[in-house]
Amino acid sequence: MATEHLEILSRGSCPVCAASVVPAARIEEAELLACPECRSILVVDRIEASRLVLSEAPQIEEDWGE
Repeated sequence: MATEHLEILSRGSCPVCAASVVPAARIEEAELLACPECRSILVVDRIEASRLVLSEAPQIEEDWGE
Protein backbone atom coordinates (compact mmCIF):
# COMPACT_ATOMS: atom_id res chain seq x y z
CA MET A 1 0.00 0.00 0.00
CA ALA A 2 1.22 3.49 -0.77
CA THR A 3 0.35 4.73 2.74
CA GLU A 4 2.69 2.20 4.35
CA HIS A 5 5.49 3.36 2.05
CA LEU A 6 5.27 6.91 3.46
CA GLU A 7 5.71 5.63 7.01
CA ILE A 8 9.30 4.66 6.25
CA LEU A 9 11.56 7.46 7.41
CA SER A 10 12.77 9.43 4.44
CA ARG A 11 15.75 11.69 4.03
CA GLY A 12 16.68 14.53 1.76
CA SER A 13 19.34 17.17 1.17
CA CYS A 14 19.09 20.82 2.08
CA PRO A 15 19.00 22.90 -1.13
CA VAL A 16 20.80 25.74 0.69
CA CYS A 17 23.79 23.98 2.29
CA ALA A 18 23.52 20.33 1.04
CA ALA A 19 23.32 18.91 4.58
CA SER A 20 21.43 15.66 5.11
CA VAL A 21 17.90 16.29 6.44
CA VAL A 22 16.18 13.43 8.27
CA PRO A 23 12.79 14.16 9.85
CA ALA A 24 12.21 12.81 13.38
CA ALA A 25 8.84 11.31 12.42
CA ARG A 26 6.67 10.50 9.43
CA ILE A 27 6.49 13.40 7.02
CA GLU A 28 4.08 14.33 4.23
CA GLU A 29 4.23 16.58 1.21
CA ALA A 30 3.93 20.34 1.88
CA GLU A 31 5.22 20.03 5.48
CA LEU A 32 7.92 22.36 6.76
CA LEU A 33 11.27 21.25 8.19
CA ALA A 34 14.32 23.09 9.52
CA CYS A 35 17.76 22.19 8.22
CA PRO A 36 19.89 20.93 11.13
CA GLU A 37 22.99 22.72 9.77
CA CYS A 38 21.98 26.13 8.37
CA ARG A 39 18.51 26.36 10.02
CA SER A 40 16.83 27.26 6.71
CA ILE A 41 13.11 26.52 6.64
CA LEU A 42 12.42 23.90 3.99
CA VAL A 43 9.23 22.58 2.41
CA VAL A 44 8.72 18.99 1.27
CA ASP A 45 7.84 19.28 -2.43
CA ARG A 46 7.38 15.55 -2.95
CA ILE A 47 8.52 12.14 -1.76
CA GLU A 48 10.15 9.86 -4.33
CA ALA A 49 11.06 6.30 -3.24
CA SER A 50 11.67 7.36 0.39
CA ARG A 51 13.72 10.37 -0.78
CA LEU A 52 12.51 13.83 0.19
CA VAL A 53 12.61 16.48 -2.51
CA LEU A 54 13.06 19.73 -0.59
CA SER A 55 13.07 23.41 -1.50
CA GLU A 56 13.59 26.53 0.53
CA ALA A 57 10.30 27.83 1.93
CA PRO A 58 9.26 31.25 0.64
CA GLN A 59 10.07 34.16 2.91
CA ILE A 60 7.15 35.86 4.59
CA GLU A 61 6.88 39.30 3.10
CA GLU A 62 5.56 42.34 4.86
CA ASP A 63 1.94 43.20 4.26
CA TRP A 64 2.06 46.70 2.75
CA GLY A 65 -1.22 48.38 3.71
CA GLU A 66 -3.51 45.39 3.45
